[in-house]
Amino acid sequence: MEVLVMKKWLLIISATVICVAAAFLYFFSLTPKGDTITSRESILNTAISKGNEWTIAKELELGGYIVSGAYSTDNKSTLAIFEPTGNGDYKFSTSTNRNSDEIIVGGVAINGEWYDLIWFNGAKTEYAEITYTINGQVQDTLRYNTDDMDIISIKNPEKEYSIHVAYYDNDGNKYE
Repeated sequence: MEVLVMKKWLLIISATVICVAAAFLYFFSLTPKGDTITSRESILNTAISKGNEWTIAKELELGGYIVSGAYSTDNKSTLAIFEPTGNGDYKFSTSTNRNSDEIIVGGVAINGEWYDLIWFNGAKTEYAEITYTINGQVQDTLRYNTDDMDIISIKNPEKEYSIHVAYYDNDGNKYE
């Protein structure tokens, strides 16, 4: 009789361990890995409190990191940084969020290098002009084609500066 009871308990314990392991594996497989645009959108939906149903419009790879430009159904925009975790997976690191009619100017340090990140999702534009002021000296204006609404990244070695960004559409309308 004792052997039968022990076998029953062993069977119950084994079944419990298998069920817990299966539940853990199932839950782990549902966690977005950040390895696809769809999974990064899912991560944004949980990581950013303002904005609903994020859609990634543009992406840029910088030093192994992914910079995603995304917009939400409630007129928000973001530049989100995804950090590599290994095996092709990425985790959410940080984001700069604005209303969709505002230019996003942010930055990120990647591998010891500072990058200014600029993106505008508010209107179809033709080009952007970016002007730096360093130590009180206005620098030459940089001009970028924005027909494809790409994310602009500028590697910047300076520690203290100001930046002015203006986008222009084909009709000459200016967005600041």
